[in-house]
Amino acid sequence: MAKQRKDLNPYKIKEPLEAHTRVIIEDRLRALGYNMDESHPEVCNIFRERAKYQYQDDVLQAKNPDFLVYETGKSRILAVIEAKRPSCTLEKAIDQAIDYYATPLDIPIVFVYNSNAFFACSKDRRAIKINKIEISDFVDEKTLISLIDNNFEIETVPPGFKLSRADLLKKFKTANNLLRKAGLRDGYERFSVFADLMFLKLKSSFNDIGETTSSTEEAPSWEKLIRKTPKYLKEKFHIEDSEVKSYLEDTIKPRLKRTYGDVFESSLNVSDEAILIQLIEEIDGIDFSCIDSDVKGDAFEFFLRNVTNGNKDLGEYYTPRHIVKMIVSIINPQYGETIYDPCSGTGGFLLESFRVLSQNSNIVINESDSEDEIKTKKEKKRFIKERSIYGREITSTARIAKMNMILFGDGHTNIKQKDCLSEPIDQTFDIVLSNIPYSQKVDNGALYDYPTTQGDSLFMQHIWKAVKKGGRIAVVIPDTFLYSEDDAVFFIRKKILEESSSIIVASLPRGVFNPYTPTKTSVLFAQKKRDAEQSMKDVFFYIVRNDGFELGARRRPLPGQSDCNRFLMDYNRDPRLRADNPPTAITVSREAILGNNYSLFPFEYMEHLPQAKGPLSPIGMYIDERDTPFSLEEFSDAEEQCAIISITQNGAYISDVLTAAELANLNQRYKRVYAGDFAYNPHRINVGSIAIVPDLHKNMFVSIIYPIFHIKDESVLPKYQLLKILKNSEYKEIINDYCLGGARADLKLSWLSRIKIILPSEEDRKQIEILSRELDKAYKQYLSLYQRLMTY
Repeated sequence: MAKQRKDLNPYKIKEPLEAHTRVIIEDRLRALGYNMDESHPEVCNIFRERAKYQYQDDVLQAKNPDFLVYETGKSRILAVIEAKRPSCTLEKAIDQAIDYYATPLDIPIVFVYNSNAFFACSKDRRAIKINKIEISDFVDEKTLISLIDNNFEIETVPPGFKLSRADLLKKFKTANNLLRKAGLRDGYERFSVFADLMFLKLKSSFNDIGETTSSTEEAPSWEKLIRKTPKYLKEKFHIEDSEVKSYLEDTIKPRLKRTYGDVFESSLNVSDEAILIQLIEEIDGIDFSCIDSDVKGDAFEFFLRNVTNGNKDLGEYYTPRHIVKMIVSIINPQYGETIYDPCSGTGGFLLESFRVLSQNSNIVINESDSEDEIKTKKEKKRFIKERSIYGREITSTARIAKMNMILFGDGHTNIKQKDCLSEPIDQTFDIVLSNIPYSQKVDNGALYDYPTTQGDSLFMQHIWKAVKKGGRIAVVIPDTFLYSEDDAVFFIRKKILEESSSIIVASLPRGVFNPYTPTKTSVLFAQKKRDAEQSMKDVFFYIVRNDGFELGARRRPLPGQSDCNRFLMDYNRDPRLRADNPPTAITVSREAILGNNYSLFPFEYMEHLPQAKGPLSPIGMYIDERDTPFSLEEFSDAEEQCAIISITQNGAYISDVLTAAELANLNQRYKRVYAGDFAYNPHRINVGSIAIVPDLHKNMFVSIIYPIFHIKDESVLPKYQLLKILKNSEYKEIINDYCLGGARADLKLSWLSRIKIILPSEEDRKQIEILSRELDKAYKQYLSLYQRLMTY
């Protein structure tokens, strides 16, 4: 008889198998309209564990794919789907799907899924993108074919929405100008009116909102509104007799307000009838030939995404959708859970959660469903619409969020325009998702455990109080929250760490919210303990450097796979499957975090080392700081000249020359710098603003904020060698990782000193020394000639 293992718990619940993942995949594929009835091969387009044709099976040589996706009625295979149990990582699954199936059968697209993480790529591992964002879910057959035919990247304009992004922006610009003429000066006010009219056009007829009419009363509609404009009446129209504004305000909007409450304001704030008519006719020019509510939701989302993207007046309300999708994918809301966003803006997190809940809850009614199944699905759908989604938004943007939800199938009921901080919520929601306002002074601190006006602390106190025991949060926070020693921030960070059973910090790249804000942010994922018996063993850190877009103001898309998608694949709900891979990911013990002042800054715990091979040593071993504040007392003559030195990416230069007395009277403070010293701008060193100061003047000074240091022994580390290292692209990335600061990067000299380098070889040092002498000689000659020219 086999000996029983001592550590085996007979009552332990066993982990789900691959079959669990396959059931989820099948439900999702059915919801997308795929047919799995292999007894009818003429319509079946999903084949399980085999190919559709014998010759294809022969090519596979007895290797059985989990799912093959075919073009309906044809032999063309569009994709292979590899399913894995939840405890399996995806990396090997990708290789297997490509090597075993995609390559032999020339299948263009590969999907892998383990019920926790999803990944898609071409057979040569290229990223697959829709609207410049990597896909994070299965897609229908039509979209799959379009992706393959368009080199794995498509821009979608919703069906029936016969307008390009450029055309939409042109219409919005025209409307903007009209609304300015009407006296609406605020960008959001103008956007709001345009959104109202877009929504009304999209609803078109209001029978679908539950309105009933008597036989003598016609339901109001956009069509009836447009019949009252010059576009329809033409020469019969007279502005003094116009019924456009009255019909809109007195008939259409009251109907909508009865159904949707405060979605609509009492007035459009456009008193000029002629301008209102022009606006309505402009919106009417957007052609919607579709009536499907999901497509209308896509059209409104298309409007929101394109009109707010890059618009500084509106960007604070719009979290980039690829960031939203990444966060919601990690949080993975389930049917029956309640989701809350206390700062919901246009509703991005709530809308994506609503989508995920709807697509994963098996609510699509099929012809084959029994009455009980139909009843169950309808009840599920009602629950998702009415009891799953909750939001607060202090500004009237709450209306836009409600419109967004209505057009996507509802879920708007519990979104309120309210200052969330004015109403603390106690352990009410399963999930809280948000992108909180940063660095604000706020009211209502007295309502919370740590009274303060510090917004970062109060918003997080509100969120942590609102989530149930066992619930989870995902919040976009300014990086300063991770390490700030401010008492109010430290209080809530410590509380979250002590009351969590799991924490993940995903560091986002600086510039991810450009052009709206340069603030460096991270996403804090945390699960609250169910009871005191639960404990957190460690914290998982993940660094996202490439979110799929350039980090400048224009945010143009980048080719290839992003780190957002990589994070979705690398992250696993089973901590045993998370791989430490500094400087991208690391798992840190709870004790180490608590012993380090509860800091959640990732690079407190891991290094970013260069790829070069050889012995590494920290820069701090070879440099000494210079910190000599300016003092008027060191000058015997107060009229002696002093040069103010500025540092840029292109070097050091004299920005001003003042007398010592004038320098002493400035509000800004300065410190002395000498020829051969290094000086850098701590807020821009990540883009190369560091220089060796030349011999430009007898008395040289830099701003007190500039760190200054010099090399101890140039025979060991030549100064130009160090400058070359710190200005190359690899070290700019390393420097960027070590920068603190929220709105601006901030590299302390203590952090620069931690960066490790390889010392040059003896041969390299000799060559650098020769070139350095020649450079210094040439520079002195340049200065001499320049001074002669200036005094000629």
